Amino acid sequence: MYLTVLKKLILKIFSFLTLTLLLLIVSCKKEDNEVEPPRDIQEQSTVDDQSLEDFLSTHFYNYDDFLNTEYNNELIFDTISGENISKTPLISQVKKEIVRIQTSEDTYVDHNLYYLIANEGKGINPATSDSTYLAYEGTLLNGYSFDSSKSPIWFDLTQVVRGFREGASKFKSGYFTVNDDNTVNFFGYGQGALFFPSGLGYFNQTAGSVPPYSPLIFKIKLYLVNQTDHDDDGILSAEEYDNDGDGSPDDTDQDGVPDYLDAD
Repeated sequence: MYLTVLKKLILKIFSFLTLTLLLLIVSCKKEDNEVEPPRDIQEQSTVDDQSLEDFLSTHFYNYDDFLNTEYNNELIFDTISGENISKTPLISQVKKEIVRIQTSEDTYVDHNLYYLIANEGKGINPATSDSTYLAYEGTLLNGYSFDSSKSPIWFDLTQVVRGFREGASKFKSGYFTVNDDNTVNFFGYGQGALFFPSGLGYFNQTAGSVPPYSPLIFKIKLYLVNQTDHDDDGILSAEEYDNDGDGSPDDTDQDGVPDYLDAD
């Protein structure tokens, strides 16, 4: 009798596990069917650019705060309305650069990168292959902050999205002094913001709390630049990284190792 009860119990457990597995399979298939295929990159670029222009046309930054003192100000965006109705919109203050993205069809699609220079900086511009010591905040167009570091950290620009990499190169580094207590004061650093479409960001990928097809805004303060030689071959990575200007690392000997990482 004990064996009979045990067999029935095992049968029930087996049936339950089988049903659970079946439900999981069905659920997974349903989710797979709901995954949106990549959108046309040219069409998405146009949609994103309109969203960016709408934002830039209806918002301003606290430019008055940067008139009397050059540094230690935070960049703030606000809507042009009410008592701010006479403010100069961002669209009249940003600069624009066209960045070309190579598609899988071996064609190129132009994307507009907008950048605002509140302080240009007094040092040097980083190359897109350099390391930068900077503070930043990344937001969506609705103001949601998805990532930030108020304290500066080192960023290898080869490891970030194209919009950030290209945009950071528009600012100049600053300089610093060391106090008696070993604290550091920075001066003359570049400060501003980048505005770019999803094609220069994460495009159809979800990145943390960033939804697919999201245009991005980054506020940055560029403190220092390290002109990098990634492979220690005596040639700066800036001279090896992207000489053809397609946004991808060069691999002249086609050995699968980019030139800036290839000491051969």
